[in-house]
Order: sequence, then structure tokens, then C-alpha cells
Amino acid sequence: MTARTTNEIDDVVREFLATRDTSPAPGRDEDLFQSGRVNSLFAIQLMSFVERTFEIEVDVDDLNLANFASIAKITDFVQRKQLEAQSV
Repeated sequence: MTARTTNEIDDVVREFLATRDTSPAPGRDEDLFQSGRVNSLFAIQLMSFVERTFEIEVDVDDLNLANFASIAKITDFVQRKQLEAQSV
């Protein structure tokens, strides 16, 4: 697993969101659910993308939409999971 910087993670997530939405790119702290960019079905696709792309495992305990509510929260989640994986 390659740990990535905050900006790298932000960019990868933003690019993925852009493949599903033609609106201007969301701000880092924009609530993706409240803005309608992400619904519950797309949240599952987003979680799957995050797992594959960043080589992390989203556990049952991680299935909290708050972890995926914004680009900033997704990035924080990915970095936290990468740190957990490195400490094992």
C-alpha cells in the first residue's frame, strides 16, 4: 500500500466524483449528501472505489455515512485506515 498525501487523496476522490456528476467540482468541505451529489446507492459505489483505489478495508464499523460526507472526511478516513494498516 502506498500512503498518499492529503492533496493526492482529495484529487483522486474529486476525479471519481467528476465521472458521476457534471456539476462543478465540489468544495473540499461540501456535504456530498446534502448537496445531492451522493445518494445511498452511490455511497456504496464510493466506498467500494475507496477500498480498491487506496487498498484499505472498509469494516462494518466504518459504515457510517459521516466518513463519506465530504472530500475532506473521505481523505481523513483513508489516511486513518492507512495508518491503522501500517501499525499492524
